[in-house]
Amino acid sequence: MTLFSLHANAQLTESEVLRLGLQNPQINALLDAQLEKARGKLQSAGRWDNPSFEYAREDMELPAGSSEETTLWLRQTINIAGVTGLQRKAANKAFEAETFQQAMERRHLQKMLREAFYKTLAAQQSSAAIEALQTQLQTIRDRVNQREARGDASRFDALRMEKELSVVLSQHAHAAAKFNELYNSLFVTIDAPRQTLQGKLLPTGTVAATFQASRYPQLEAMQSLLQSAELSARAAAREQWPELTLGVGRTESREPGFEADGNNISIGISIPLFDNGRGERQLAQSTARELKAESSLLERKLQAAYDSALHTYQANMNAASRLENMGVNSGHSLTRLAETSYQAGELGIMELLDACRADLQTTEQSIASALAARLAYIQLQFLQGE
Repeated sequence: MTLFSLHANAQLTESEVLRLGLQNPQINALLDAQLEKARGKLQSAGRWDNPSFEYAREDMELPAGSSEETTLWLRQTINIAGVTGLQRKAANKAFEAETFQQAMERRHLQKMLREAFYKTLAAQQSSAAIEALQTQLQTIRDRVNQREARGDASRFDALRMEKELSVVLSQHAHAAAKFNELYNSLFVTIDAPRQTLQGKLLPTGTVAATFQASRYPQLEAMQSLLQSAELSARAAAREQWPELTLGVGRTESREPGFEADGNNISIGISIPLFDNGRGERQLAQSTARELKAESSLLERKLQAAYDSALHTYQANMNAASRLENMGVNSGHSLTRLAETSYQAGELGIMELLDACRADLQTTEQSIASALAARLAYIQLQFLQGE
């Protein structure tokens, strides 16, 4: 019993593969973890310094007795240049870039699922075509053996037929093994029960002749990262501004014959001589220039990739259509014509086998061209975000 007959009642389509693949708990857990990491960076950016609390007590022994002084301080550093605000805005842009990257990851996942589905479907069709030829050759082999027994065919014909059938049996074994490998890999990815695949290998949708690269998630992510780098550069430039440290406190003093207490206030100003953000500013500015150049280069590469995929799609669609029109299922079967002529003694065994190989080659090339057109169509869907 073959793999197909085991699951003949359940059929899997492209849309179902996408649904199951995007719902895979392991894949969603991975994407959620990446987003949570970015959210953690966002929450830790642009925070104020923690306030500090200071307690001091001083005891002294004087000739007239003991002296005791207690001091409490609460201090807070305040950035008056707005550095923390700019850092928070930069972190927000970085988090926005991560959301675009998440959309990019889902696009890649959709593309991978589509490619896996149609490659498996092509392998299924190729294996079925070789199996059909194998069955046909077995029927012809039996007839040749009957003719040999009657003396109407030579031993050469029977032996040549057996050798050809052995080659086709080997081809079918390799094709079935390749299909099973792709089939099992697909269902491991979508984490679903085994089913037969249902779909048309040759694309039937329409494609746009133009491509809007500006809506590509990776470009949008790079634009957000560029804005984040520019904000980080502005924040680093303001590191040259001093920071204020405000403090409030209370002091209590006791000496022999004297007691006093009162409130204190202090203002401190940092002098940015060494840590003035100069290196961070240069790094952020260089990152912004790098992202701007990469963004421009990526946009051109995307346009070239779209044009290339469109050309590949159109060329293989035309080739697949011609091959499909000459296929066995369209009534252009050389094998049937050759078999009839062989039975009538008009053709030899080599012409008959050549007709069988020509039919199989036409079918396999039709499948290959249809798959190439489908993969190019998937690339166009990927670039367009469909």
